[in-house]
Amino acid sequence: ARPGTMAGGVGFYELSLKNPYMGFADFRASFTPESGSAFSVTPAEGALTQREPTMFQVKFRPESFGQYEGYLVIQTEDFKKVWKVIGSTA
Repeated sequence: ARPGTMAGGVGFYELSLKNPYMGFADFRASFTPESGSAFSVTPAEGALTQREPTMFQVKFRPESFGQYEGYLVIQTEDFKKVWKVIGSTA
């Protein structure tokens, strides 16, 4: 994972993930409902492979000043990964 940057009021953070198991697996990526709308992730769905990492971009677009917290969930049929994400305008 790489440190986030701010550009035009939007923060970006990139991370990569491979399928830890053989072959490929369809995934879904999203923030939990209580995370609010300040965070988003792309791609929201696709396939993870064991050989090539999939790059995810997390965007932080704050609605007002302050600190925001959210939980990013990326899951397949075989595993589920959860990250706590913190964004701040300070």
